[in-house]
Amino acid sequence: MTTAYFYLTPEGKQLAEKLAASHPGKIYGKENFKDNLREGFGTFDYLVCIMATGIVVRILAPLICHKTSDPGVVVMDQKGRYAISLLSGHLGGANDLAREMAAISGGQAVITTATDVAGEISFDTFAKKYRMAIENIGELKHISGALLEGKSVGIITDYPVSAESFPELREGLERGRFMIFPTEKVRSHADSPAFESLFPGGLPLVVIDEGFSFTGEERKELKSPVLYLRPRTICAGIGCKRGMAADPIGEALLDTIKKEGLSPLSLKCISTIPLKADEPGILTTASRLNVPLKVIPTEEIEALDIADLGIQTSDYVEQHTGVPSVSTASSYLASGKGKILVDKAKYKGITIALSRADIFSGQ
Repeated sequence: MTTAYFYLTPEGKQLAEKLAASHPGKIYGKENFKDNLREGFGTFDYLVCIMATGIVVRILAPLICHKTSDPGVVVMDQKGRYAISLLSGHLGGANDLAREMAAISGGQAVITTATDVAGEISFDTFAKKYRMAIENIGELKHISGALLEGKSVGIITDYPVSAESFPELREGLERGRFMIFPTEKVRSHADSPAFESLFPGGLPLVVIDEGFSFTGEERKELKSPVLYLRPRTICAGIGCKRGMAADPIGEALLDTIKKEGLSPLSLKCISTIPLKADEPGILTTASRLNVPLKVIPTEEIEALDIADLGIQTSDYVEQHTGVPSVSTASSYLASGKGKILVDKAKYKGITIALSRADIFSGQ
């Protein structure tokens, strides 16, 4: 995460240097200040502005777009007495940054987001912490509103809710703020008459799952807002003929994801072998889906016990690439040796594999 510090006075400069010594970042002074701040808004993840709040608001107001894309902005006085989380407190990380800046300066963090003030979980912060994508952020306000009104929220997930996995959810469960519904149980009731009675009337719901969604009649029956959080755990391995275009690669990948009942938002990375690392079609597909490309060293694939893993192999592939498996082996290794979900789905000139990483592994 990149940070920029902006100051206007000599005392502000001293504070910026002190902050940057503990939290490294680029420091800007008064020269070309407005232009630098505007440019920094679209360049850095965090902006720390040591000056009056009004100055920052007037300069940045025309640039503000959305909480999902704006950087975290913190404003401080030149003595470091207060660190104000001004913009993108949750997804942009300004709340945590304000606390960090205040700790360094010996001042006080000023946090005004309602869930933080009330001591309630904020699911956008939760999603960011656990590297989840928010599918429908417009529903977030309904979930937060329910918690602020003292209502319970239903959590639909097959992930364990414990002090070791999701301590925030566990604490809320113990306080009676959350009700947990296993995804498989909800899925099995979706087409049955019991579905209507599965949730208390109007219970707001948060789904934490790579693919499960309420669709069709199920969604119509629900009288509740539903927020979908998609854990980014799916690592896709891709093999292809030389010169394969991006469109068929992307279509093959999305088709495989759909058939597996997953959301594209759960895609964590695309992987392949060094021989295919410069394929424009693979590079473009990763760019379009906004995920990193992981190139798996050939020697790591050679070290795998392919037979024990049950991975499909190909003499033709080994003859031309030097390894018996490209898509599945690279997917498996990119996931940190997670669970293989799809072993070598074949398309014309393309192979796709999917593996799931451990959400708590930090891979």
